[in-house]
Amino acid sequence: MSTIKIIDDDLGLAQNLGVMLEHEGYEVSYRDTTDGAVKDLIQNKPDLLILDIMFPESPCAGFDLAREIRQTPEVEDLPIILLTSLNQEFPMDFSSGDINGDWMPVQEFVEKPVDIKVLVEKIKEMT
Repeated sequence: MSTIKIIDDDLGLAQNLGVMLEHEGYEVSYRDTTDGAVKDLIQNKPDLLILDIMFPESPCAGFDLAREIRQTPEVEDLPIILLTSLNQEFPMDFSSGDINGDWMPVQEFVEKPVDIKVLVEKIKEMT
């Protein structure tokens, strides 16, 4: 069984998503802050990380965490899906076309509200 970690400050949304993913056969765990996340990911490395971008501690904390993960040998190869409402909050038009190794070092960019079928297909491709 593949494991998924969801890091999102909206824990209710994360848990609702988790219920749907558990129904698909995944084991899901949660965090609502990026503080201490790398240490947690090293200790309990999931098969995939679903990560929000905007957190109370910083509107770009998810970007920062993704870059920190890529610089940490124990988790540098962890697949990451950014799941965010950033484009709804700010008219920046971020997309999967912005993914790159330096600035947005993730495998997928998915916007909220998410189509669960699309997300599950992306997860299946990555796990």
